Amino acid sequence: MSEYSYTVYEPHQVERDLVARADELVFVKDGFAGWAMIGSVFWMVYYRLWLPLIGFVVALGALVGLAYLFGASSAASGLLFIGLSVAFGFLANDFRRMVLENEDYKMIGAIAGPSKIECERRFFHNWSPLSNRLQYEETK
Repeated sequence: MSEYSYTVYEPHQVERDLVARADELVFVKDGFAGWAMIGSVFWMVYYRLWLPLIGFVVALGALVGLAYLFGASSAASGLLFIGLSVAFGFLANDFRRMVLENEDYKMIGAIAGPSKIECERRFFHNWSPLSNRLQYEETK
């Protein structure tokens, strides 16, 4: 059974309403992002990671240019692209965290569990200011 861990980010300007505030929280998975490796460009567009997208396109262009300059075969160019995609898969969520922090989000916690749903449940159980009161009322 695998264990997942997430960091949780909240905008600097928080809503007063607890439900609206919870809707604005962003959970970012730690570790490898498989979808980011498979569809790097689409993944970055989906999460609006414009600067990493520009960097990825520039790095890809540089690799293709160097491969052409040194007369590498198309198989070698393909291996370079696969290597860049795998490297991006390992760095993708770090780029996402970096962009969130630049957009004035702050990390408010980290949580681990057997699934994303369980991680969210655990986080909201501990995060809600009402959770202590609800636990107290249940034990009466």
